[in-house]
Amino acid sequence: MRAINATVTGLLASSVAVLGAGCRRSSPASRPRDAGATVTVYLPSSLADRFLGVLQQAAASHQWALSVRTDSAALAEADLTIADSAGRTVARVRDTSPVAALAQLLANAVIR
Repeated sequence: MRAINATVTGLLASSVAVLGAGCRRSSPASRPRDAGATVTVYLPSSLADRFLGVLQQAAASHQWALSVRTDSAALAEADLTIADSAGRTVARVRDTSPVAALAQLLANAVIR
């Protein structure tokens, strides 16, 4: 009987160890290097319904934080500006943005 108990205990311990290994959080090295970056987007409130979902999906797929602003001060501060010019959607990336490459990917997602 003790041999059976020891075998069952050993199997349970092995199962718990295997399950525990599968539940570990990913190490920072396994995440994309730009994960957690924040991209600020200026979006006129009139276009928010049209583009907010696309921006959120693109940012989430890359694990970026997204800050969407509709205030006029954001025009000068945002990494990406989306504005409607003569009925066309225009996405402009601020050249001096520290996350310009990420903002360009978001711009591409909006303009497609």
